[in-house]
Amino acid sequence: MKNLRQEIDITGIIMPNNWDENGKIIEIAIYTNREEIYRVELNRLTQEFMNLMHKQVEVKGKIRQRPDGNKSIAVKNYIVLEEMDDDETKTY
Repeated sequence: MKNLRQEIDITGIIMPNNWDENGKIIEIAIYTNREEIYRVELNRLTQEFMNLMHKQVEVKGKIRQRPDGNKSIAVKNYIVLEEMDDDETKTY
């Protein structure tokens, strides 16, 4: 079975998804309003996402369906969807 990657946009909240034995977050995921969970694959944006925990974001990236049925996303770029003083959003 091939692991095909499809590029999509998803909107959701960045949340912790796994911890080590000391309680340190070792995996994050995006939880969507459709009750989907996308594990965030490690890349250059991972640390930025750790700093955006519990924020709503719109993410563009490639998804991968894992053999166990879980989905992951390799994030290419994102926008934080929180309201700002001048009604703009941050784009990265």
